[in-house]
Amino acid sequence: MLSKTQSYFFFAAIIAVYIISGFIDVMDVDAAQYASIAREMLERGDYLHVTNRYQDYLDKPPLLFWLSTLSFKVFGISNFAYKLPSLLFALLGIFSTYKLGKLLYSEKTGMLSALMFASCQAMFLITNDVRTDTILTGAIIFSIWNIAAYNQNGKWISLLSGFTGIALAMLAKGPIGLMAPALAFGSHFILRREWKKIFRWQWILGLLVVIILLSPMLIGLYQQFDLHPENGVSGVRFYLWDQSFGRLTGDNPFINSQQKPQATDPFFFAHTFLWAFLPWSIFFICGYWEKLKMIVLAKFRLNGNEEAITTGGFTLVFIAMSLSDYKLPHYIFIVFPLAAIITADYLLRVFENSEKKKLQQVFSVVQKITIVLIWLIILTLCIYSFPIKNVLLWISLFVIVIVTFYLFFKKSEPFQKLITVTLVTIIGGNFMLSSHFYPTLLSYQSNVAAGRFIDSKNIPNEQFVCYISGGHSLDFYSRRIVPWIQSPQGINDRVQNGEVWIFTNDEGKQNFENKSFLPDSVIMYADYKVTMLSLPFLKPAEREKMLKKKYLLRFAKN
Repeated sequence: MLSKTQSYFFFAAIIAVYIISGFIDVMDVDAAQYASIAREMLERGDYLHVTNRYQDYLDKPPLLFWLSTLSFKVFGISNFAYKLPSLLFALLGIFSTYKLGKLLYSEKTGMLSALMFASCQAMFLITNDVRTDTILTGAIIFSIWNIAAYNQNGKWISLLSGFTGIALAMLAKGPIGLMAPALAFGSHFILRREWKKIFRWQWILGLLVVIILLSPMLIGLYQQFDLHPENGVSGVRFYLWDQSFGRLTGDNPFINSQQKPQATDPFFFAHTFLWAFLPWSIFFICGYWEKLKMIVLAKFRLNGNEEAITTGGFTLVFIAMSLSDYKLPHYIFIVFPLAAIITADYLLRVFENSEKKKLQQVFSVVQKITIVLIWLIILTLCIYSFPIKNVLLWISLFVIVIVTFYLFFKKSEPFQKLITVTLVTIIGGNFMLSSHFYPTLLSYQSNVAAGRFIDSKNIPNEQFVCYISGGHSLDFYSRRIVPWIQSPQGINDRVQNGEVWIFTNDEGKQNFENKSFLPDSVIMYADYKVTMLSLPFLKPAEREKMLKKKYLLRFAKN
């Protein structure tokens, strides 16, 4: 096992990569929309009623917007200020995973599970492309840890902390914040036949805490939607039912399976898990299978110190998510802390058992193959797809690869070698992605570049509009809600008051030219939807064919 010093070093390295990611531009569409909503909330000074481009907004609960708005108010509007609250919740989730692993198993299990959770690919993704799920994941595992602690020690502080975590999770993404802990503990109590614990009166007190903490949001939803039946939607009902359970019943108005083919794939989260929990996926599958087999052989009855919080919580949430009519990869990340604990417990038992030498050797070989594949992907992205030009990054890449393969071939204790080489690989690889690949990739977000230009030139609000093309990142980086015009003639009145800048695409530019509206200057941007990466785009020779053109057109008063 790693020493405490080694573990702390790896935690520090992981957090350093998270922090680097915090300065990277936000991605269209979701993250940019949420950042723009938070900026708009700060501008309006109204925290109870969420709006998107000054229109009522209902799709997500407000916690991410509240926290990002507070961060903007303290630190100013920036990429890092938007991502900071989610980063703090990620750290809370890592700490809570450690505490829960320690509580259920041992100090070693807790430390290893925290390292595995912190270093899985999903965590590097959701501390970069920040949506509601980073806060949700941290809040859920915090609640599970504290309720598990209450289940053992009976302390009121643990109970109140656990239900506070549930409330925060519900404020982040709705009833799933309650359902995930309920499924975890429900399965645990049922398999242990602890019926009295299911009906504890203290749970009612916990739910009252949740209701109190949810009340500002519920009041805001009621005022914004339920008091205005002409809008045709109940904000409270949407939050309590449609947003989560409506995904199972088909009542959610945001479901569009025709545009999202993965929505009908019942195995979507199965293959998502394989890449998102890298580099620990194979170990988890083995550990999870052993847990399930143990439960089945015991005829679904656990005794002694056996627990089903992790296995039951993972299984039931995974099944519920897979039954949903709408799926995106990050939805399943909330079970990864539980997966990490299952994996850590299993790996420690395997490598501490001298009778499992052959299995240890198999795992070592499998992980070596995984490490080589990860480095092949990283090197392809950083040398072939987007060649590194910065000398310091070249040196960094060279050093990380040399250290990885030095440890790879160095003779050392098998378990420590497996963990160390794997952590160096995934942390070093993501350092290269965050310091080179993502910044280069995101340079193809034309909305960001145009928004920054408009903001840097201090162009007044009334002198900047969109035509045909726009986006939330354009709003966020230009520090305004950019109005739209419906036709080229829409610039006539604006030009009378001075110059006008218009953001548009090829079609829009052509429409202006057809109407004899000729701009005084044109700035062209290469554009690509970065969240929809494709192999042709990653090939330099084919990239140009994948790009679209966006424009800033300047019209001046004649």
